[in-house]
This record gives sequence, C-alpha cells and structure tokens, in this order.
Amino acid sequence: MKIVKSLNGIALLILFVAISAVAFIYNASVTDIVTKKAYNDYEILLNYNTEIIAKLCNQESIDDWSKIVEQYQDIVIVIENKNNRVVTRSKDRTWAALDVKVQTPFKYKDEPYLIRTSIYLLRDYVADTRAMTKFIFIELIIGLSALLVLFIIMYKIMLKPYKVIYRAIGEYDRTGKIDDVKLKGYAGKFFGRFVSMARNLERQRENQRNIIASISHDIKTPLTSIMGYTEQLKKDTLSAERKERYLDTVYEKAVDIQNLVEEFDEYLGYNIPYELEMKPVAVKDIEACILSDYSDDMAFSDVLFCVNNITDPNTIVTADTQKLKRVCSNILGNSVKHFNNSDRRIRIDITSEEDKVIFMFNDSGEGVPEDKLDLIFEPLYTSDEGRKVAGLGLSICREIVEAHRGKIYAEKSDMGGLAVCIELPGGYII
Repeated sequence: MKIVKSLNGIALLILFVAISAVAFIYNASVTDIVTKKAYNDYEILLNYNTEIIAKLCNQESIDDWSKIVEQYQDIVIVIENKNNRVVTRSKDRTWAALDVKVQTPFKYKDEPYLIRTSIYLLRDYVADTRAMTKFIFIELIIGLSALLVLFIIMYKIMLKPYKVIYRAIGEYDRTGKIDDVKLKGYAGKFFGRFVSMARNLERQRENQRNIIASISHDIKTPLTSIMGYTEQLKKDTLSAERKERYLDTVYEKAVDIQNLVEEFDEYLGYNIPYELEMKPVAVKDIEACILSDYSDDMAFSDVLFCVNNITDPNTIVTADTQKLKRVCSNILGNSVKHFNNSDRRIRIDITSEEDKVIFMFNDSGEGVPEDKLDLIFEPLYTSDEGRKVAGLGLSICREIVEAHRGKIYAEKSDMGGLAVCIELPGGYII
C-alpha cells in the first residue's frame, strides 16, 4: 500500500513537470515567433517613415500633411514639432499596448519635426479569428492542466493529512479514543503532539478520579467513627470516663480528616504552576538550616538524627529555600511515620558530582519493596495498608524538585530502610 502511494505521488510529480515543460516550450516558441514578427515590423516601419518623410517634404505647406497621413490606413502616424506639439496625426486610431513603435526625426523648411509610427503586433491573429482562438485554447488547456495537477499534489501533501487529523480529533471528541494514524512530515509531528497531549490529559483525568476515590475512602473511615462515637455520646448511660475517651477519639479522627484535607489542598497548590523564588544558596547554609529546623523535632520523636556534608565549602545550588524546606519536612515526616522498631535513625548525606549536588535521606525504618520504589512518588500511593494518610507528601516533593530542574528517586538504604535521593543542579563559587 505504501509503495502504491509513493508511485502515485511520483507519477503526479512527473505529470506536473511534463505539463510545465510543455508550457515552457510552447510559450518559448510563441515568444520567438512574436519577437521575430516585432523585428520585421520594426523594419517595415522604418521603410514607411522614410517613404512618408519624402512625401511630406515635397508638400508646399504642413496643412497638406494630413492628406499624406490618411493614405496609410494600416499604421498609426503622429507628427510633432520641436515644441512636442502634434502637427497632424492619423484619425480614429490610437496607440496600443502591443504596438511596435518607431520614431524618426526630419527637417522641413529648416524646422525640426518628429514622425512617430506604430503598427499592431498581433494584427494577423486579429484578422484570423481561428488562429487567435487556437492560441487562447492551447493556453487555457495548459493552464488548467497545470492547475489541476498542482491541486491534486497539494491535496495529497497538505489537505488530505489534515483531513485525516480532523476526523481523528472528531472521533476523540466523540468517544474519547484516539485512532493510531500514521502520517509523515509536519502533519505527522502535529498529530503526534496532539496524541501526546490527549494521552497526558487522559492520565490526568484518571489521576483525578483516583484522587477523588482515595480521598473519599480516607475521609469516610474516620467520619464513620466520628458518627458512631457521637451517637454513643448522646446516650445518658455513659460514664464520665467513657465520654471523655469517646471525645478524645472523635477529636483525633477530626484531626485525621483535617490533616488529610490540608495535604490534599497542598498537593493541588503544588500542581498549579507557580513562580519559584530562585536564589544562589551555599550548601553549607542548607545543612545548617536542616540541623536548626529538625534536630529538636527528631529528638522529641526519639530519632537519632545527623547530617554529613562532604561537599566543598563553596558549593552552591540555585533554589527556592522555602520550597526545599517543604521537601525536607515531607521526607523526614514520612520516615518518622514508618519506624516500626526501637532502631530509629535518620542520616542525610550531602555530596557533589560535577555539576550537581546530591541529598540522600537515609532511614532505618521498615523500607519499601524494590518493586514499589518507583510508585512512592505517585499521588495517593501509600504502603500503609490501613490508609491512614493520603500519600501525597512525596508526590509534592517530586513536583518541587522537578520544578528546580532536578531529579528525585528512591532506593534501598544502607541503614536497612528507605533512601530518598535528590539531585539538584549545582556548582562552585568562583
């Protein structure tokens, strides 16, 4: 099928070239004929001028010149004096665009004059209607043939591909499905961009459906508990101690819902395009900020916390420090939530390689199976079977890091738990 289409295209191109060649040869021959005729007419007019001048000079007065001029019916004659004023001219005849024109100066009684003569180049064609009709017919056939072939080529190359694209877009608008249409050239690139955009939108819609379903599930569980405990609190038979315990449970469930909604709002905010306040910052200052902000929190949570910075003291990154703080907070908070034994350690290793700075967050927690490492940055993924959290924290981290033109990924930590690695573009102060 492809070979047939290629042969059709080649055949059309050859036909167009052939028609163009015929038109060129024909027009060249017509031009040659007209050129020769114009040259012959020029010689004829020169002879006429010589003849007419001789007759004019034999007249007694210029008043008799009009009689001489009227003797020549097949040409146009105009005689001017030295002031460029017309002395006499042919009656009922004017200059034409396709005239061959000749002018010759002469003297009459020592006064200078100028005779202008012209003859219609296509007079023979006008006289022979059949020849003129044939000329126009051939020109019309050549023009229409070339136009038809050119239209077919343009339809094949330009209109047909976009007609296919139009139908595919209409089908997508109607059914939500994209037909796999193979097109070449710019039309193919255009359709490929549309397909990529459509599939990206479909992924986003699927992601939104999953988010809504997950949020609904995560809210429904604590909300059911709140409604159950509230129903119990209405009873007068409850002891004061049990009422206090039920109220504490209701409050905890309400806090869970609040945290869930806040995390969801934060995720939506980071998915809306925003401007980063990018500034050069020394890595050693980032290290100091991490220690200052989180050392006490880690101590309160009984976590042994340390930061190992082995980069050059002058190493810098260009970043939004407030957004980086959010990344650190989410990663560290995720590690603290997933400790399941008394070995509670977190270590941050900061290193540099060529034009990047690497922040490695290691913990001794329960870790993540290797086949799930790529999933932990997806919205709503959580390894918590009870689904106590929405699983948006690490997804927010990915959004922030990628906005910095960086990279984030996870691997197994040498401490036995999870290691989250962040690579940011970096360099050295000169």
